Amino acid sequence: MLRFFTAAMAVLALAFLDPQSGARAAGGTDPATFRLTGELLDRMEAAAAELGPRAGAVDSGGEDDDEEDDGADVESVEDLARRLDADPRVRAALARLNLGSREYAAAVLAALHAGMVLAAEGMPGAKPMPGLTPEQRANVELMRARLGATR
Repeated sequence: MLRFFTAAMAVLALAFLDPQSGARAAGGTDPATFRLTGELLDRMEAAAAELGPRAGAVDSGGEDDDEEDDGADVESVEDLARRLDADPRVRAALARLNLGSREYAAAVLAALHAGMVLAAEGMPGAKPMPGLTPEQRANVELMRARLGATR
């Protein structure tokens, strides 16, 4: 599970994306209302394992060609899906696992959010997170159960 989060972070280079700030896309891929399943997380882990940590990295076009894009211009699930679709290896891996790029992008953002909630809960003096959607609460519980099973 830790490998999935590490790879997802490297692939997507998205941290602290507010699901209410334009991360919505057509087709029900709003990360705030996207419900994760164990089977979907299994497929996402398989994609991350197949592609490795640099999959989807895009050259920033800057002076240092060895640096990958930091993802700062990714503002929505659609932006992220376009970036994933631009890499033929990523497109092929997702297709083999029966995952669409929008579904994968929304699922990764939903999983990332659930992971951040779990991390915040572990902080000293942490209080319950207000304002989570029912789907977000379910995603947090699913991730809690999966993380507990791997420890």
